[in-house]
Amino acid sequence: MNKYILLIVLPFFFSCADDIEKESYKVIELPLEAKEGYGSFNPLSSVISLEPRSQNNPWRKTNKELSGVPEEWNKSIVKQIWFDAHQFAYQNYIAGNIDSVMFHGLKESWGFDPDNESFSSEPIKSFTHIALSETQDGNIYYRLDTDNDLDFSDEETFQTKNETGIFGSGKTHSVKLEVFRNGKIEEQETKLKISHFPFGLIYNFPVHYTASINDHIIQVSNGFESTDFRNITSLIIDPEDSALVYTPTELNEYIRFDDKIFQNLGVDANKMVLRLKELPEDTILFSTQVGFPAKPITGNEFTSGQEISLNDYKGKFVFLDFWGSWCGPCIDELPMHVETYSAIDKSKIDFLGVAGSDTEEGLSKTLKEFNVQWNQILSNEIPDQYRITGYPTSYLIDPDGIIVAKNLRGPNFPDTLDHYLKNYFGN
Repeated sequence: MNKYILLIVLPFFFSCADDIEKESYKVIELPLEAKEGYGSFNPLSSVISLEPRSQNNPWRKTNKELSGVPEEWNKSIVKQIWFDAHQFAYQNYIAGNIDSVMFHGLKESWGFDPDNESFSSEPIKSFTHIALSETQDGNIYYRLDTDNDLDFSDEETFQTKNETGIFGSGKTHSVKLEVFRNGKIEEQETKLKISHFPFGLIYNFPVHYTASINDHIIQVSNGFESTDFRNITSLIIDPEDSALVYTPTELNEYIRFDDKIFQNLGVDANKMVLRLKELPEDTILFSTQVGFPAKPITGNEFTSGQEISLNDYKGKFVFLDFWGSWCGPCIDELPMHVETYSAIDKSKIDFLGVAGSDTEEGLSKTLKEFNVQWNQILSNEIPDQYRITGYPTSYLIDPDGIIVAKNLRGPNFPDTLDHYLKNYFGN
């Protein structure tokens, strides 16, 4: 039997993609079980550079006195490995190791609010240390402070070329840490993998989680670069083959199963539960996710000044391209887009460009230079609505208004479009 908690909340505006008011919604809390490894996710990694921390580094006051680095190591350095960057920053701000200006900048850039999150003002073991030394042949010796006691003398020495391999399987260690849960400091242990890298080492935390509901298994990841769930909660539902590449459902995005739609509200670390919001059956949902209706777009066509909308393209595919005349990679793609556009059947597919953070002069010049013939909208609001964080970003929308692919780029672009057209319209 599956165990989960059902909460009823009244009232609420739900769906971060839309302003839809409903009288009630249900939040389901699913207990999480930790599993070693990456599951079906593509893991992220962080770099441990061999460059020593400069004297002007703003984090220099967070350094600790350590012992046990082998004396025979040539030019050894010691680096920090953070388990929870937000907790680390907060406790060092409270301790006076970073100033208020820097802390305010971190809150802005990292997007966290100590007033609305759970942090320990008392210093906890939210980080550990690694000592490194590189030999002339590029081999790196290291000791990891696995028991987090600021002493390397009781730790084993590893050499990366022999132990991990370049971009190889890596060496996984068990490491002790502390977390702040339900107002208390708790001791825990996690897995930390170290691998060789041309410019030093890379590391991540090879632990994912699973939850179950009805007959479905949900894999849960925090990205593997930390041990917390403050910024990332990625979901894969019912993965069939760990060798396949899946597109995860990210925080605040939507998943479908059992003819229902749920929003990923993330992990409550105090309870260690995954929170899913069940949307009512009559929800009209627009999103930027594959498999969901594309968000409506309305704007003035740049050249003609006439109002156009995404609805004007119903009945045909739309390649929706967020780009800018200032964007180098966007310009690199333009010649192929122009050539592809001239050859397509425009009764079955059309292009629509949205130029963001651009100028009228720059856009006009680029459209003329490359002889761009498809409609363009110059707008900063539309990229914001689609939460565009990088250019170019593109979506392929089918004749029914459903997003079927994202970020189509590269030399296979024409063949990829042709594939989707043939699947929908036939040969």
